[in-house]
Amino acid sequence: MAAFDDFMSKKTMSIKETLKQLPLSPGVYMMIDSLGNTIYVGKAKKLKDRVSQYFRNQKDRAPKVEEMINNIYAVKYLVTDTELDAFIEECRLIKEIKPRYNKLMKNSCNYQYIKIPAEQYPKVLVVKEKYDDGALYFGPFTSRHSVETTIAYLNEYFPIRKCTSPGLAKTVNGCLFKQLGACLGVCTGRIRPEEYSTHIESIKCLLNGDNLSAIEELLNSLNSAIENLQFEKAAQYKEYYLGLKHIIGKQRLVKSSIKNRNILAIEFVNPDHPKLFFIKGNKLFYREVIDTRNKNILELKHHIKQTILNKFGQVNKIMPRLSQNDIDEAQIIYSYLKNSKKIICFSLPASYFKKEETFNIDIKVDKIVNRITTGN
Repeated sequence: MAAFDDFMSKKTMSIKETLKQLPLSPGVYMMIDSLGNTIYVGKAKKLKDRVSQYFRNQKDRAPKVEEMINNIYAVKYLVTDTELDAFIEECRLIKEIKPRYNKLMKNSCNYQYIKIPAEQYPKVLVVKEKYDDGALYFGPFTSRHSVETTIAYLNEYFPIRKCTSPGLAKTVNGCLFKQLGACLGVCTGRIRPEEYSTHIESIKCLLNGDNLSAIEELLNSLNSAIENLQFEKAAQYKEYYLGLKHIIGKQRLVKSSIKNRNILAIEFVNPDHPKLFFIKGNKLFYREVIDTRNKNILELKHHIKQTILNKFGQVNKIMPRLSQNDIDEAQIIYSYLKNSKKIICFSLPASYFKKEETFNIDIKVDKIVNRITTGN
């Protein structure tokens, strides 16, 4: 018992000392257990504030969070220049270390996929994991509500299979969904795969954003329901519309990730020191802090242009094709860049690096320098 008390005392003192040393700076923190294992990795806008939250008495904590806190023996941290540095370092460490509680508390809960199995008469499903099973996956998506709402919409507006027995004759009239007119009735065994596949192809086009007629139809239905004072229907149409719009927007981001986009992201360490991040696909391959106090506008433009041409010009020649896991990671990174109010992003198409189109680089550099010097 004395040994246990001594252990707990040392644990408490170690954590208290670390909390005192934590700065009000962005960074990454690592929770360590008594065996020296990293059990959780997180990022913070202000390390001191974020890490201290774990060791305050709070009600209604999730059981998994409480369990993790009880297993923390020490805290390690890494200070970064910016929040984007912290986010990228967090992604790298989670991928490298695979901490137990990141998987339990974050990954398995946050990311969802829409799956169309490789079958003759597939249902459209929501799943948490993606496998190399020949199925078509859309995502990852961070909003489970949007995914489930979209699945509900697809099941209501497309006569796809809802029952569990594809192609197996149950009764002459088919299952209840067939009798209600909600599906073609593949369970009767009388529906040809080609007939069914036309609806699946329509769903694929919709989710990829290649055919937005369903969005227009939903808006028309919503307006009509409101005019006719059918408020319950209007609320349902609105849910479908918002869910579908979210999913299509995210899927377009996934598709653009596949193209190995060139992104220049800028975040300010302080007003005089912007930090440039060069991202290709899902990879950060170069970053640099610029001291604008020591450069006039022409020098700044020249430096940024040469850096873009040198860094992106090299990586465009050697960047491999993205795997599906790389695409998922790219989608997460681009979502973060898009939603952050502190980060300025510029897209640099591969065509910009052709000799005959260098004027596009000049135009883009003018915009970049203008944003850097004005700070917005």
